[in-house]
Amino acid sequence: MDETAGRGDYGGALSLDSGLAALRSSPEFRGPVESVDGHDCNDHFAHVYETPEEKFEAAVPFVRHGIERGDRVLYVVDESTEADVRAALRAGGVDVDEATAAGALSFHTVQETYLRNETFDVDEMIDFYGDTVAAATEAYEGLRIVAEMTWIAADDTPVEAVMEYEQRINDLFAETDSLAICQYDRERFDPEVVRNVVESHPHLIYDGAACHNVYYTPPEEFFGDDAPARENDRMLRTLRDRTEAKAELADHERFLRELYEVTASQDRTFEEKLRALFELGCERFDLDMGALNRIEPGEDRLVVEHAGGEHSHFEVGSELPLSETYCKAAADIETAVDVCDPEEEGFDDVLVYEEFGVDGYLGTYVPVDGGADRTLAFVPDGTCEGPFSERDRAYLELMGQWVGCELNRRRREQFISDCYEVTSDPALGFEEKLHRLLDLARERMDLEAAGLTHLPEWDGAFRTEYAIGYGEGDGAVDASDGLWTDPGDGCYCRQAIAADGPVGMADVRGTDWADDEIHREHGLSCYLGTKVTNGSTPYGTLWVGSGEPRDRPFSETERTFLELIGQWVSYELERRDHGDAQRELYEVTADPDRSFDEKLDALFDLGREQFGLEVGGLAAVDREADRIEIERVGGDHGAYEAGLSFPLSETFCASAVEADGQVCVLDPAEGEDARRVYDEFGFETYLGTVLAVEGDRDRVFFFMSEDAREAAFSDAERTFLDLMGQWIEYEIERRRHETDLEETIDRLEQSNDRLKQFAYAASHDLQEPLRMVSSYLQLLEDQYRDELDETAEEYIDFAVDGADRMRAMVDDLLAYSRVEQADGEFEPVDCEAVLDRVTDDLQVRIEETDADVVVDSLPRVRGDAEQLEQLFSNLVANAVKYNESDRPRVEVTAERRGDYCELAVSDNGIGIDPEKADRIFEVFKRLHHDDEYTGTGIGLSLCQEIVDNHGGDVSVDSEPGEGSTFTVTLPAASDRDA
Repeated sequence: MDETAGRGDYGGALSLDSGLAALRSSPEFRGPVESVDGHDCNDHFAHVYETPEEKFEAAVPFVRHGIERGDRVLYVVDESTEADVRAALRAGGVDVDEATAAGALSFHTVQETYLRNETFDVDEMIDFYGDTVAAATEAYEGLRIVAEMTWIAADDTPVEAVMEYEQRINDLFAETDSLAICQYDRERFDPEVVRNVVESHPHLIYDGAACHNVYYTPPEEFFGDDAPARENDRMLRTLRDRTEAKAELADHERFLRELYEVTASQDRTFEEKLRALFELGCERFDLDMGALNRIEPGEDRLVVEHAGGEHSHFEVGSELPLSETYCKAAADIETAVDVCDPEEEGFDDVLVYEEFGVDGYLGTYVPVDGGADRTLAFVPDGTCEGPFSERDRAYLELMGQWVGCELNRRRREQFISDCYEVTSDPALGFEEKLHRLLDLARERMDLEAAGLTHLPEWDGAFRTEYAIGYGEGDGAVDASDGLWTDPGDGCYCRQAIAADGPVGMADVRGTDWADDEIHREHGLSCYLGTKVTNGSTPYGTLWVGSGEPRDRPFSETERTFLELIGQWVSYELERRDHGDAQRELYEVTADPDRSFDEKLDALFDLGREQFGLEVGGLAAVDREADRIEIERVGGDHGAYEAGLSFPLSETFCASAVEADGQVCVLDPAEGEDARRVYDEFGFETYLGTVLAVEGDRDRVFFFMSEDAREAAFSDAERTFLDLMGQWIEYEIERRRHETDLEETIDRLEQSNDRLKQFAYAASHDLQEPLRMVSSYLQLLEDQYRDELDETAEEYIDFAVDGADRMRAMVDDLLAYSRVEQADGEFEPVDCEAVLDRVTDDLQVRIEETDADVVVDSLPRVRGDAEQLEQLFSNLVANAVKYNESDRPRVEVTAERRGDYCELAVSDNGIGIDPEKADRIFEVFKRLHHDDEYTGTGIGLSLCQEIVDNHGGDVSVDSEPGEGSTFTVTLPAASDRDA
């Protein structure tokens, strides 16, 4: 079936194809439409229907197509009413009133046509239609007839008369521009009549399908005494033809299935698939060998690349003159060729016939993009049985198409893989990568030269940034060579940089390019170039070319390859410039010697250069008040200066605020962007983003220009704006946090000073009352000892002990309050001397417990000697006190770590639960009761305070029963302090 023949074609003579085209193009006709395909036919359909809907699904598109084509349409109404027909045509989109008024459509009854004298007369009916056709074709393209034939069922007209009419009307339609559909209601006719209708019409419409009628009986065979014998012959022939057709279809399906199984296999390599195709082809075509040959017509060479089967003269690697093979014919006409009789077909003098005796051939041309073409061919090793059918040639072309697609796919994948290998190599610089890509492009397209150009000014000349194979030899040319070219408008690089896609000319001879400077002076006769950009700005072109014309035009694949390389170059150019800008951005923002305002001014300069815009600015936004206040401006523009305030809604910044993000404006004359900033101040281009500042008013960071910009901002440019905006947002928040933190620190320092003053005063003032309580309790015990009983003495002991503990606590609290904050006046302190004084002070306790205190060589640190003595006195005393060993051992060691010294006080005492380790440094927090170990709960807190005061750190590492190690980090004394 040909689903496209005649579709939408209203020209030419009116024929059966016109009717088939009407049905194919119709939304009402629901079934398949079989083309004529050389079958016997005439311009006459028989439409057998069973419902009114089926009747109109063919008639409506048939009429509509005829009126649109310019035909005259005659509609004979019988079973239907004219109103029914008009309604159906209107529903199908036919303007019935206009068509009837113009005379293009008319309705007639049976009495006005077939039964004009109340009986059917064949001669009279033929004359009627003959006159009608003649009149119609004078003013119209042709005549179409739709005739409802129900009247036959009610009339006594014999079948022979109807068959005679059918034969004669077919002759009339064949000789004139006329076409008819005769409609038969199957429910209204006897089966015998329906059979006669079917047998007498070569083309039928039934059940939504238009089909060639295999049961058609020509009128000359329908009548006569030998009609039964003819019918038997026809039936038997139809059965045989049907069987042959089914067998051929099954064979066709088997071949396609086998071909698909071979080509679609995921487990076979290309070479394995080729071998399978050779086997399939040899079996299909009854030949002995299949081969894939590389052909080079310009060199008159053929090389056998792959082969399957056996042959006495051909094998892989065999090389022959192309002109001495049958493949030359396939290459010349670029399609399938078969040879069965070389002498008869003019191949009697070719080598493969004269010397090798190859007397048969079936081969096809296989084009390959950007490389040597191939032929896929099959030959016999003996006598060719031939001939080859159209189907054989079609099968071979299918195989050749797959081979061509696969070769092109493999070449594409290899090219992309080669390009990826180059572009992803971290060891190669940009220029080396460019050199290799240009070399790949030259090789891929079999051209001599390739290069990258730059256009500094749109109307200026192109500078060669890099080229290979240009001029004499194969050396490289770069920008330092100062090679400039100035092609004319519409030629070479000038056309490529202005075009949306690659521009190519395989042979400039005979074209306007032949008169251009590039061809006259540089000899470039073949050219393919594509635009290269830097961001959204045209940069130049990437091109390949040759001094010799090319024998074939550039393929879409080749254009795509060059465009891909050009896209990579564009990306690299933008990335390189973007990287430079990012480095400069980092240098600006990380510079410790610049103030925030100086950095902001530098960012404005960097952004204006990067985006090509005149003015940069930072503005504070008040959404509710619809105000924007300019805080700082970079660039010179009188309308926008720091300190000015505008209605937010009259600026482009309003769009950024509404979007709550980044916005660009390129055409403010259109839509809501036509604001005051455009109408009054003349700004035409804008790029800005909102900065959401925590705890402060939002800002908008923006750049603008009075010059229009055609290209959209690139992703890299937008990203760069975001990077700058993020730093500004962070810096504003950091500065605000620093201010808040400084204010908080000032308040805390004032509070701490007051607390320390209070603690010092309170502890100092408590000492005298405590001494008084303790002294009088002692006097009471001494003077009234004889009068006090045992209980009273016990109470006095409790009171004295409590007063002593209170006095110790007050002493520790007073020491804690005296620890001053670091003021930069620390001096070098010899830690060994400090530990000597500590052990001397603790000598009595050390001797009482028989403790072993070992002090290693200790460094000098910067600090307060008195505070450090207090620190190590507490740590060593605790190490001795919280120890139940037979002989307590305390070891003090030190280690230098950069600018700090790490001193450790280790013991073999009772240890500390790690979960409670943090509590021991809190004021008044104790892990033991007084009846276990005495203490005030301030000693380690005092250690923590002293270490903090020195800018160091203190920590403990301990397990219950395993002893403890207190580690103290203090600033080391420098060599200058020696």
